[in-house]
Amino acid sequence: MKKCWLIATLVAGLAYSQTDERAVRWHQDFEALSAGLKATGFRIAGGVASRGQKDFALLYPNFDREIQSIEADVPHLTDAEVLLRLMHLMASAHVAHNTIQTPAGMGFLNRLPVDFVWFPDGFAVFAATSEHKDALGARVVKIGDLTPESLLSQLEPYISYENTAELHRGATELMNARGVLEHLNLIGDDGSVSLQLEKPDGQLLKLALPLADARVQKTNLAEGLPMPLYRSHPGVYYWHQYLEDSQSLFISYNRCANDPKRRFDEFARQVLADADAHAVKRVVIDLRWNGGGNSAVMGPLISGLKSRLKSVGQVYVLIGPSTFSSAVDNAVELQKSVSAKLVGMPSGGMPGGYGEVAKLTLPNSKLVIRYTTKNFGTVAKGGAKTLIPDIQAPLRIADFLAGRDPVLEAAIHAN
Repeated sequence: MKKCWLIATLVAGLAYSQTDERAVRWHQDFEALSAGLKATGFRIAGGVASRGQKDFALLYPNFDREIQSIEADVPHLTDAEVLLRLMHLMASAHVAHNTIQTPAGMGFLNRLPVDFVWFPDGFAVFAATSEHKDALGARVVKIGDLTPESLLSQLEPYISYENTAELHRGATELMNARGVLEHLNLIGDDGSVSLQLEKPDGQLLKLALPLADARVQKTNLAEGLPMPLYRSHPGVYYWHQYLEDSQSLFISYNRCANDPKRRFDEFARQVLADADAHAVKRVVIDLRWNGGGNSAVMGPLISGLKSRLKSVGQVYVLIGPSTFSSAVDNAVELQKSVSAKLVGMPSGGMPGGYGEVAKLTLPNSKLVIRYTTKNFGTVAKGGAKTLIPDIQAPLRIADFLAGRDPVLEAAIHAN
C-alpha cells in the first residue's frame, strides 16, 4: 500500500512540476512581451522611431490586466488557447501591422487540406490537396454549422485589422488551423470538419475533411485556368509591357523593394525609355498584389512620369484587398503627383496610420511579435480606413475562373 501511495505521489509531483515549469516559461514570455512593447527611448531605423510600441498606453490601456488574466489561466489552457488570447490582446489595438506571426506548432501545424479566399461575391476554396481538388472554385456555404459570415464574426476579435479587406485576409489565414477549429468546436468526434460547398455549376458538395500537415502540397485554383496578364510573371518584383492594341503601358509593381537582380531605378529608366519610344495613351500601374515594403523605392518612376504627363496620358493605378502598407502610400502619392485615378476594389491597407514595424521574439515559445514604432498620421480625406477606387471594378469568382481581368479592362476603357 505504501509503495502504491509513493508511486502516486511521485507521479502527481512530476505532473505538478511540469505544470509549474510551463507556467514559468509562459511567465518569462509575458515579461519579455511587456518589456518589448513598453520599451522607452528611440532608435534610428528609417528615421527616428520609438523603441517600443508607439502610443502604447493609448493603444493598449488594459494590457497589464489582460496579461495577468492570461497568466492566471495558463494552467487550464492549451498552448493554442494561450496563443489565441495573446492574438486577441494584440488585435485589440486595431492596428493591422500589430500581429503575432503564425507559428508552425502550437495547434497551427495541422490544418484543413483546403485554403480559402474572399471574393466580392462569396467565400471560395482557393487551394486544395490532390484528394480534394473537386472543391476548387466552389463557394463555401457552411463550415461545420457556421456560415462564412458567422465564422468571420467569431474570428474577428483575434484579427488585427483596420478595414474589411484586412479582416477577410486575416480570417482566411487563421480559420483552418486545428487550434482555432478546436476553439470553435468545429472538429467532429471522428477528427474531421464538415464542409458544405456550392460548385460553379450549382451542384452541392458535402465533405468531411480530416486535418493534414500544413506543409502538404496543394493545388492552386489558378493552375490550369486561362492566364490573364497580371499572372504572367509570378514571383517577379516588378515588370512591364507595352500593350499595342490599346496603346497602354502596363507596369506591374508587386513589392516595394529593390530586386537583388535589378534595382528599381534601373527598371524605371527602362520603363520610361519604352514610354518615350511608343505612342502611349495611358499608363496602368498594378498595385493589387503589393503587400508593402519601402515606399521610397518607387520614387524614380513617379518623378519620371510627372515630367511626361503630356506624352503618356492618364495614369491609372489598380488596387485591391492585397494592396497594403507602403503600396497604399504609393497609390496616394501617385494620386497627388500625377493625378492618377484608382481602379479596382478597396485597398487592404489604410493610408497613413501606424507603421515602421519592429519584431520581438519571445524567449521560450519563440512566438514572433510584430509591432509598430511610428505613427504616420492619416492622409486620406475624413480619416478613411481604406482607399476607395475612383472606378469600381470587382474581380468576382466567375471572372477569376474565366481568366478575365475586369480591373485592367476598366482602366483601359475608362474615358
